[in-house]
This record gives sequence, C-alpha cells and structure tokens, in this order.
Amino acid sequence: MSNYTIALSGLQNTSLAIDTTSNNIANANTVGYKAGEYVFADQYFQAVNPSDPNRVGLGAQRLSVRRALTYGTINNSQNPLDMAIGGDGWFRILSDKNDPKSLNYTRNGQFAVAKDGFIVNENGMYLTGYQPSADGSSVTDTLGTLKMPDDYANGEQTDTSRIDVVLDSRENAFVKGSGVAFDPAQNTFNSKTTQIIYDSNGTSHTLETYYRRVTDSQLQITSGAGGYTYSPGEASSPNTLSTTSVTIPKTSVMTVQTAPITTLLGSATGKTAVGTGNATINLSGTTVAGAALAVGDKVYMNGVDTGLTVATAVTSGSSVSTITVAGTPTIDIPSNASFTFYKADVAATATDTTLSATTDGKAWSIINTPTAGLSVGQRLFVNGIDSGVNIAAIGTGTVTLDGPLPSSVKSGAALASTSLVFKQSLDMTLIAPDATNLVVQGTTNKQASNTILNAVQSNVEVYASIDGKFYNHTDPTNTYGNREITEDVPGAGGYGAVARIGLVAGRNIDSLVTDFGTGKPLFSTKVTLTTKVSNGSQQSTTIPLIYDLDLSNTQLQASSFQVTASVQDGEPRSELASVSIDDGGNIVGIYGNGRKIFAGQVALTHFDASQQLVPTGGNSFAPSYMSGTEGDVGVTVGRPGEGSFGALKQNAVEQSNVDLSNELVKLMILQRSYSANSQSMRAFDQTLQDTIRMTS
Repeated sequence: MSNYTIALSGLQNTSLAIDTTSNNIANANTVGYKAGEYVFADQYFQAVNPSDPNRVGLGAQRLSVRRALTYGTINNSQNPLDMAIGGDGWFRILSDKNDPKSLNYTRNGQFAVAKDGFIVNENGMYLTGYQPSADGSSVTDTLGTLKMPDDYANGEQTDTSRIDVVLDSRENAFVKGSGVAFDPAQNTFNSKTTQIIYDSNGTSHTLETYYRRVTDSQLQITSGAGGYTYSPGEASSPNTLSTTSVTIPKTSVMTVQTAPITTLLGSATGKTAVGTGNATINLSGTTVAGAALAVGDKVYMNGVDTGLTVATAVTSGSSVSTITVAGTPTIDIPSNASFTFYKADVAATATDTTLSATTDGKAWSIINTPTAGLSVGQRLFVNGIDSGVNIAAIGTGTVTLDGPLPSSVKSGAALASTSLVFKQSLDMTLIAPDATNLVVQGTTNKQASNTILNAVQSNVEVYASIDGKFYNHTDPTNTYGNREITEDVPGAGGYGAVARIGLVAGRNIDSLVTDFGTGKPLFSTKVTLTTKVSNGSQQSTTIPLIYDLDLSNTQLQASSFQVTASVQDGEPRSELASVSIDDGGNIVGIYGNGRKIFAGQVALTHFDASQQLVPTGGNSFAPSYMSGTEGDVGVTVGRPGEGSFGALKQNAVEQSNVDLSNELVKLMILQRSYSANSQSMRAFDQTLQDTIRMTS
C-alpha cells in the first residue's frame, strides 16, 4: 500500500506548489509582494535496517514556503506619501496605534492620511517613526505613530533679529564738535533699515534701525606674549566662556610704514653676541645715505625691531664697514640682511608735582619738562610704561599730550621725580591671519613688547524703534535696551542709542577675531530690546515683546549703503502648503511663509533572518521566534540612510519581485509533475486490479 502513499504525497505536494506559484502570479502587481516557493524533502519512515542503501523512500514531505526577499523594481507614484526603501529595511506598522505589541512589518510603501491625521497604509495600519520635538524644529529618539503636519502653523515670537549692513565710509560723521543730536525727523543719521518682527501671537511689528556715524576714537591694542589684545565694544557679548578681551594671534605680522633715518645692507652671516660689550654689524663699506646715525638710534633688521641701538655715531654720507651696536638680545644675522634705523628715545624728568588739565578735560600739560630733542607725535612712557598718548604740542618748558594719562602711569596728578621717555611714534600695519590690515601707531613692531598700538576707531551709534516708538526714549513707556549707551551728543528730544559699534579697517572690532575651535567670533554686538505691543484686542491690552538685536556683521566701507542680511526667527500664523519626505525619512511640513516643521522621521527595522518573517496578509509580516523581535540580537531599528536600512524615495513604490516568465515556466513543470504522479497512482491501481483478478 505504500505505493499509494508515495503517489499521493507527490500529488498533494505538487498541488501545494501549484498553489504557491499561482499565488505569485496573482500578486505580480501587488506592491511590496515577495514571491514564495514551496520547499520539499524526501521522506523515509521504514525502520527496518535504516542503513540499507536499497531502501525505497515513501514520497515527498512538505517543509516550508521560502521567500526570496530580493528588491522589486522601484516605480514612480503620484501620491506624495508613497515611499520605497532602497535597502534591507522594513516599515514598522501598528494594527492598533495604542498597542505596541500589534507591530507588523511591510515593504509596501503605499500610505495615506486617516481622518484623525495619522499616516496609515491601505489596510489602516499606522506607520511608526521618530517623534518631532515640541517646537517641530528637530526629531527626537522617541518612537511612536506618525501624523501629518498641522494644517496651520501658529505664530512664533521673534527671539533674535540679525541685521548686517555695509555703511558708507565716505559720508560725513556727526562729530561732537558740531553739537548735532540724533533726531529722525531732521535726518540727523546716515542710514536706516526696516524689518518685520513678530510677537507671541504672530502679529507683525515694524522694527526700524538708524545708523549714525559719530566722532572717531582710538582703539588701544597691547602687544603681549599671546598676541595683540584689546577690549571689545560697549555692546559686546562674549561667545566663548571666560573671554574678557579680544586677542589677535601672535602669528600676525606688523610692518613699519614710517620712513627710517637710513637703510643699510649687511653681508655678514652668523650670530652677533650682545651683552658682554658692544658688537658690530658688518656692512662691507655701505654708504650711509640721508641723515646721520646718532647714538641710541634703534636698529631694525629685515623690517623687525632687534632691540639693539647704535653705540657709535656715524656721519651722514660716510662709507662704513661696520656699525657698533649695543643691547642685550642675541640675534641671527642672515646673509644680505637689510638694516633700517629709527630715531633714538629722548629722556626727560618732570620737575613739577602737578598736572594741569586743559578745558576739554582730555589733554594734559606736563609742567617744567625739558623740551630739548622732543617733537610732536612722540609717545610718552612713564617709568617704562607706555602711556598710550603722544605729544600734541610743545611749549616753553611744557609738553601738551593728545589724551589723558591712564591711571596705570600716574598717581593722582603727580609726576615729580618720575622717569619720562619720549619715543618716536611709527605708522605701522598689523596684518591679522585672516589678511585684515589694521593701520596702527606705536613705537616698535617687536612682538610681546607690552607697548600700546593705537588704531583709529570709527564709531557708529545705532537707534531703534518699534512701530514708531523709540527704544531708550525718555517718555514714560516700557521700551528700552539693556545697554546703557551715552550718546556722542545727547539729544534734547530724549532719543537714546541702543548700541555703539566700533570699527577698524572697516570691520566690527567685536567680530574681527574668531575662536579657533568653534569658528565663531570671540564677541558679538548684541543688545536685548524690550517693549510692550498691542494685543490686538478692543480692550487695548499689551503683551511683552523681548528679543535680541544682533549687529555683529556691521561694516564700514567706501561703497554705497547696503543691507547684506536681514533675518529674524519669528513667524506669522501660516497655512500648510506642501509636505516633503527626504531620503532620510524626515516628514516636513512646508508652510506658506516658508517655515518648515518636522512631523517626524520614518523608522525602519532590519532583520538578519528576514526570511523567517511570517506573512499575515495585507502585504504585512509578523515576527517569529526564528526571525527574532526588536531588542533581540540580529534585529535593529534605525533611521533611513543609516547602515543597511536603505534610503527612502518619495513618490515611489517597490513593485512585486515576482518574475512572471519564471513562474509560468515553473507552472508548466508542476503541471507535468502532477500528471506524472497521477500516472504512478494509475499504474499501481492497474497492478492491484490485475493481482486481484489473478487471485480470484
């Protein structure tokens, strides 16, 4: 009777294989369908002598349906929510959005929007992914069901307004001497900008900023061990913790533009030892042109101060082979070095104990000072400390300076019995690493000299109004800026500046140097502005509007006024215009005002044993103990585009991986197999009938 069993198993299994092949053909156009193939094995149930190689099997046994999870062709779609996976990932879908255990997986990326706004597939199962942050500006690591962006985006209050302008340096400044105060009605300003900002209701308000160039001042830069350091502007805010000053790196180069006494070309190579006595510089009979060299004149080699001075005077026009120098440094003298010489320092001693102030309270006269050898423009050093001020005028026994003496070089008003040294003031150019050229005045270009370099600083006052109401105005309103700025010329109308910007070489001194680690300027020119604006109700109530005004990128150039950037982060209420899904699966709502809000990010799951997933119908699969579940080894959840998950393509679907030609050929083979198994059963039936007839 085993022949019946063998033939019957062949018929049954071939029938199942025909069913599987027919199902593949039926789903040739089903999106995301994965073709199946029945797997069989021969079977032996007889236990008599299992090692007998001549045993005859008992037919075929059914093992499983194997699914080759190869990719299907990706075709375009008109539905903006349709997605195709370009890798090994699976969409995560929930049959019940409130039950995490109802998790299934699919490669069918046909999605739509349910009435409650959730994104679902054609079976009503919910697409899952990473949830958006509270403000919609980013995506979190929390998994959940995904919803479409809201139809409307609520208004967002302006937190930061940034206005970048290029001011025209050719326009006249409103200097203090003219006594002209700021008055918008009288056009006592140079330029003006307008920007729309928003309150917490999304209501728009007009911010107007006025730029007024005022009296220039001096920016004092100290040459220290770390570089060239100065104090930032009045409206500066540090961008780096513990930063209190701006330092231009010591890798900068400073060149001297002031003409020297003379220039000589040396030919010696080697070191000149200095400190044990005067040393010589070999010059090979160079003729001294121009003025004579006097004892104490300063020696520069290849444009850099050596710290050495001339020890023996040299007559103008003479041919010299060597020059004797004095000083403590030891210097390397390269071949054909160029030497330049500048005027010697002039020492003096104050014989009076008091300083007399001139009427403007700024320039001072030093009384009873010997004036021999002094000249206008020389810098004053008191007890070896650079005062930062120069000689403005020389009288009989008096010297008038061009600025007040700092407290670091005087005690009260006394200068008696102090050492006064006047040094030649040199015009120099400090070339920062970013190629910015700062024109400065100082007495040496030697690094780490602790001398003060003076640069001309152009000053610009900024005034601002909101809906016509000025900040820092003296009328009883709640409109003000957080910076206390004393205007160059205080206005009778009560207008107050919200910021003063200092500019050198056309650049804002706050943003001239950037932090090496972050690339951001060490300081920003930023002020906080506070006011109350109308709530838009008939009750005439007001709401606060507080935001930062960033003026860091203000420049001063010889060009027409222009606004290079005017941006703020507030938004009015706006309507959803479109939805986009990028390669990373980010679902972004784009609104009428250009605002973008994240609705979430599609999550994908990867199975190392994806062939062990169990089909549940509706193009979805359920995990099995063979495939593993999320959290098991070999099962990972991640974002599209990462690892082997594969990127997503919007407006596209993955077609079935069924190969119709192959399935039709397979079907014909199965039909023949079924017929052959039928013949086996018929042959056994005929044999059985013949046997019965013979025995009867």
